[in-house]
Amino acid sequence: MSSSFSDLTTWIGNPSSPFDESAQNPAPNNKLNGIIKPIKIGNVQLPNNLVLAPMAGVTDGSFRQLCARLGAGYSVSELASCKALHMKSPQTVEMIKFDGNTGPYAVQIFGSEPDLMAEAAAFVESLKICDIIDINMGCPVSKVVKTGAGSALMKTPELAADIIKAVSKSVKLPVTCKFRIGWTENSINVKEFAHAVVEAGAKAITVHARTRQAMYTGPAQWKFLEGIKEISGSIPFIANGDISSEEHIVELYEKTGCDGFMIGRGCVGKPWLYAQFLGHEELLKPELRFPIFRHHLLDMLMEHGSSAVPLFRVHLFGYLKNHPHSAALRRSLCMERNPNVVLQAGKDFFENK
Repeated sequence: MSSSFSDLTTWIGNPSSPFDESAQNPAPNNKLNGIIKPIKIGNVQLPNNLVLAPMAGVTDGSFRQLCARLGAGYSVSELASCKALHMKSPQTVEMIKFDGNTGPYAVQIFGSEPDLMAEAAAFVESLKICDIIDINMGCPVSKVVKTGAGSALMKTPELAADIIKAVSKSVKLPVTCKFRIGWTENSINVKEFAHAVVEAGAKAITVHARTRQAMYTGPAQWKFLEGIKEISGSIPFIANGDISSEEHIVELYEKTGCDGFMIGRGCVGKPWLYAQFLGHEELLKPELRFPIFRHHLLDMLMEHGSSAVPLFRVHLFGYLKNHPHSAALRRSLCMERNPNVVLQAGKDFFENK
């Protein structure tokens, strides 16, 4: 571990810089000291309890590494189909691997068949690319739930428990899961579900404070996270949903006593949110915004080649969210494939703010 906080920014202009894990330690004057802290999942020590959420099309290797460099203590891959892993799909394997990955890191898998999930988890473990296996029980998209996977498992807690048991028997890595507060607003069963997966052996649980019915709309319903820590007991309970400020961290902690905080859309276009929560002021200087943007795009070009610019688009529009002409800019860049044009758009925005 680095012994000094003297310069956490050298990597920004040099993507090949070695990873400096000291960025993941709270700054001495951090106002969230006592709330932001190390935790353990099974035998895996996390440097802090700020987690990058799994997001399809977003949390590729480049973004996971960027968020870790800016302080995220733990990251989770894009969700991977157990059936694709059963077939050893090169595309799926490539998605969950990343040569520059900085741990701790979980691969998230989804499916509804315990035996197939167990086989997929064992295959992932054999690749030696991650520290934790996470099971998706919260994805709301139709192509996932129509197979009985993702948040459809909220309707079948017994099956969810069977999946946890089967996967846990098939691997030595800690097995965790992420789920929602319920299937619909009229069938909120988060406490029953939490009991089922904790008793089945999950080593940590993450709860997104929305129902499947809500998808990603409306405010997260944090009130339904109250009482979950009492159910999780000695294993970590990580809260998720609409976390984007220090005030949110404090309110969630006071309401729920949660052990950690999973951040999703709040850090898209604002990956320095982790540094903000950890109190690393040197990473929050306005003059670093464009260099971080540039570093991110260059890393994606190295990871994805010619497809990087289209894949970067979700991040691009996140970075430019508060641009005074954001609608026109989105229209002009929505089909852009030239990285130089994208770099110039970022440069013009950040250097003229």
